[in-house]
Amino acid sequence: MKQLLVSLAMLAGLAAPLTASPALANTVTATPAAILAAMRADGLQAQQETDDYGAPMLVSQLNGTHFSVYFYGCKSGAQCQNIQFSTGYDLDRPLDARRINDWNRDNRFGRAYLDDDGDPFIEMDINMAGNGVTQQNFSTSLGLWQTVTRDFEHFIGW
Repeated sequence: MKQLLVSLAMLAGLAAPLTASPALANTVTATPAAILAAMRADGLQAQQETDDYGAPMLVSQLNGTHFSVYFYGCKSGAQCQNIQFSTGYDLDRPLDARRINDWNRDNRFGRAYLDDDGDPFIEMDINMAGNGVTQQNFSTSLGLWQTVTRDFEHFIGW
């Protein structure tokens, strides 16, 4: 009986790393370093900076459009729960609020708003709570962000 328990314990010890490591090895968590690495793995040039409140943010660009990545729901400046892609456009003439409402009504991804000068901004949140997301899921979200910004630029006549 003792031999059987020892054998079962050894098998359990061997099985745990085999089931846990592949999934976790390909996970992107919501930390500046992990998001920066994931963006670079997708071929983007990105760098870490600090926002107006002293919190970390990342800056990059897709197809000539500069954007920022903000971190939310952070615990002690470490693991965060969400990230947000954000970019704004400085227009010659203010955009009408009804036009932005049209965007928000007709588009599922990418929340738009106007700043105090009537310039449009577009944002997209990514939930990364728990253990984060796979690199493939992050890459898909980044591709969606690229589509959202391209469509929004067409929408506002950029």
